[in-house]
Amino acid sequence: VPLGSCEPGKRIVITTLVKSAPMKHVEGGDNVQTMKAKVETLYHHKSYSEVVTKGHEPKSRPMKTLLEAMVTTLDRPALTVDDADAFMFGDDRVMVNVSLQCNTPVPFYIKEWNLDLPPPLVVEDDGDLNKGIFRHAVPEGEVLLMGFKCIRTSVSDDQPLSERPILRVVLQDDFGKTFLQVLPINLEDIYKQLRKEDMYAEIYNATAELTCSVEEGTVGHPVPFSYKLNLQSLMLPKRRKSNNMSSAGQSIASEVGCPILYTIISDGSDWIVSGKIQGLIDFASGTETLTLQFRGIPTQSGILRNFPELLLKYLPSKSADKNLVDMLPPITVQCRNPDYFKSMAYTTSTSLAVPAGIDEF
Repeated sequence: VPLGSCEPGKRIVITTLVKSAPMKHVEGGDNVQTMKAKVETLYHHKSYSEVVTKGHEPKSRPMKTLLEAMVTTLDRPALTVDDADAFMFGDDRVMVNVSLQCNTPVPFYIKEWNLDLPPPLVVEDDGDLNKGIFRHAVPEGEVLLMGFKCIRTSVSDDQPLSERPILRVVLQDDFGKTFLQVLPINLEDIYKQLRKEDMYAEIYNATAELTCSVEEGTVGHPVPFSYKLNLQSLMLPKRRKSNNMSSAGQSIASEVGCPILYTIISDGSDWIVSGKIQGLIDFASGTETLTLQFRGIPTQSGILRNFPELLLKYLPSKSADKNLVDMLPPITVQCRNPDYFKSMAYTTSTSLAVPAGIDEF
């Protein structure tokens, strides 16, 4: 690099861009990542060119100065994922939040970014909620919060699957140089939840909500209960994959012609149940919701959190095809119970004493 003439007290600054190779960081080790710089300067006296041109002196080797320096550098990338989480909202929609921490002592700008998610999640067209918020230089230690609205889609068998969620961020420094950061995102919790829902989508399930007419009572006194049962998924089951057993929009039970037997049990709870605790549900009526009423008697005092349980199963009829009946899937009931019931013990008892002779006994 030609430097030109150097006068006394004059400073010359040489700027270079350095990128280190990947370094394997050993946890618990005392190794420090460093950068070594070596600058070799060759120079002649100011009047050297004039003297050589006139032939007064022969050509000679230039003088040499060697400067070496060693500085410590970052042992972490410029951006690291501080935290990442996701939660569901609405129908088949997921909000993904990612927080990034800056580790470089030199501020930089975020030029662009992109979030790649494995199926069944994709970022919506208007799901990038970070547009226009990173127009300033990002200093060391600052935490960046990014949000993405995602939608759940169907997964085809021939669709390639990504290994894990990836956030790609392009950084730009003051010289216009850009760097690409590839940051893996841990969203295993939400993907486990989605896989679990897909598994239950293959099984017929019903939802029920148990309500109690009162929030407290005494031991031995009947309490009115009611189950609000939703059978929509049984009549029009949700399928994410094709099923050759049933035509679209029609349940297996309706094709086979099997009614459903419901049973309300109190095993393992703190109640004794009475009333119409068993009966049949016929799909011929086309009713998707119905209410089941019964009575429960608390058997002990205190805060009761265990409630009776509702069971559903197919009841084969005489006209049903036995082969199809054997292929009927089990019914899972997802029930929502009250938070608690306050059961109080007897504190007083009123009795009537009637005198009687000994002969009457």
